[in-house]
Amino acid sequence: MSDLSVTFEKGVCQIAITRAAKRNTISAENCAEIVRILLQAQRDSQVHCLVLRGDGAIFCAGADLGEILHRTEQTQAAYDALIEALIAFDKPLLAAVNGPAVGLGVALLQYCDLVYCGEKSLFSLPFTALGLAPEYGLSYLASSRAGLRKISEKLLLSEPISAQEALSMGLVSAVFKDEDVVRETLSRAARLTQLPLGSLRATKKLLRQNQAASLRAAISLEKEVLAERLQSDEAQEACRAFSEGRKPNFSAR
Repeated sequence: MSDLSVTFEKGVCQIAITRAAKRNTISAENCAEIVRILLQAQRDSQVHCLVLRGDGAIFCAGADLGEILHRTEQTQAAYDALIEALIAFDKPLLAAVNGPAVGLGVALLQYCDLVYCGEKSLFSLPFTALGLAPEYGLSYLASSRAGLRKISEKLLLSEPISAQEALSMGLVSAVFKDEDVVRETLSRAARLTQLPLGSLRATKKLLRQNQAASLRAAISLEKEVLAERLQSDEAQEACRAFSEGRKPNFSAR
């Protein structure tokens, strides 16, 4: 059974993450499915834009933590392919965020052109707290939007980001009442379907083209740093703590 609900209706492709039992985390299998949907939506001339949202009161609690802490080449390739597909997607991407967005969940938003969230949404980048380092291009994208000083505070301290903070940091486009987020997002998606697709694609290309080289360089460096971090005592302690259902203890390291 799929962890995604997908609809194609009136020029809008909508993906809802429906993995409630796992707090809408994304697995390697989910990554492959999203990549397939992105490719289908990109080739479909009837689709003008894509909306990504979480089902229920959680947007996305990040990558499947078990896979991330015990990652293999195969699972890493699946997550890499998702990021590549997001970079390549040349139609407008929108996100409707209710509740928490963590790690990969925040990264997904960096590849969206329009991001709308609820008043109670909370964004978290807990890489340092897990003994790891930012990935998915976050070291570049988040700092370019929020500024180095502010994003350093959030990444280094692994502090959560409120909806209003996310707005002031440029991580979201607007904040609405929680019950209105999906409706407001779909309303804007509907407006996009009334505009010429060729013009939408051309505009997105111009807006995104200057960041492509810097983004790919950042992703490459992130992979090098993360490979080192995964072999560290700190990451191993985080892995043991996850397996044992406790908080990691880094003070003795």
